[in-house]
Amino acid sequence: MGRLAMDDGELGAFLAEQRVLRLATVDDDGWPAVVPVWFVWHAGAFWVWNLERAKRTARLRAGTRCAFVVDGGHDYGELRGVSGRLAYAFVADDEVPVDVRRGFAQRYFGVDEPLPPADHHAWLRLDPVGVASWDFRKL
Repeated sequence: MGRLAMDDGELGAFLAEQRVLRLATVDDDGWPAVVPVWFVWHAGAFWVWNLERAKRTARLRAGTRCAFVVDGGHDYGELRGVSGRLAYAFVADDEVPVDVRRGFAQRYFGVDEPLPPADHHAWLRLDPVGVASWDFRKL
């Protein structure tokens, strides 16, 4: 681990603070397509309540490669982040941990009830692979 890398505790705390993950997929022309998505970090994976009609959904269902970055900070000495490749799976609504559904509802909608099923969304579990992290506050 490099001197700027976050340890597991630092990484977990950082991801608990952040609200946006930038998800990159490969479009039909072979170019990166990067979009911001909301997420919950739970048990070593990002959980995204993914919009079914989004172009990324068709690409992911077809097996495209994907990667991510989550970053924060404003000034150079504050910059922190994590990036890497992703393994992923769509997860049936009834198989999503209630802590994920509740955490998402609390974080983004300000309610304590778990998100109810919705035909226009599908849960996506993103498992980081080959992760690199940095925290410039350690400089």
